[in-house]
Amino acid sequence: MNAVWAVLMACGCAAALFAGGGDALTQAATEAVALCVRMAGGFALFSGLMQIVEEAGALSALQRALRGPMKRLFPGVDPDGEAARAMSANLAANMLGLGNAATPMGLRAMELLGRECRGGAATDAMCTFMVLGAAGVQLFPASVVALRAAAGSADPADIVLPTLAATAFSAAVGVGACRALSRLWGD
Repeated sequence: MNAVWAVLMACGCAAALFAGGGDALTQAATEAVALCVRMAGGFALFSGLMQIVEEAGALSALQRALRGPMKRLFPGVDPDGEAARAMSANLAANMLGLGNAATPMGLRAMELLGRECRGGAATDAMCTFMVLGAAGVQLFPASVVALRAAAGSADPADIVLPTLAATAFSAAVGVGACRALSRLWGD
């Protein structure tokens, strides 16, 4: 991966030098650094807020609230098992905007679900979990709000409800597709 990124960076720098000389490359680098500095405050604020939410027990409460839907979404998975706990922790962390905290839980859930694989094929639970992770339903998209604030948006949080609606709809469509395909090609 490092080699791929190095090649992409080298190609980008070469293209910028070719297209506009050194001034264009310097200007782009200056703007990139300025954007990163402006975003740092928003990320620090939202990371701190999310840490408070997590320590206040909201992540655990959301995990408990997900227990019922988890039983319906993943009928073949023991709702009290380790895999179900890892999956609900991942989904709850994603909903709260704790993406970095969600990743290890998601990997652990897939590892535990992978133990039930038949001949290397993904199970229905694995496919559904992957779709839910890809849909990325978030109650508060902190990263996008921070980006919009850094870019000077008049109301950076006005995308919260549309984002929630769009991601919830994509999750519903994805789960529906998983169910339909499972019936069509399932065992």
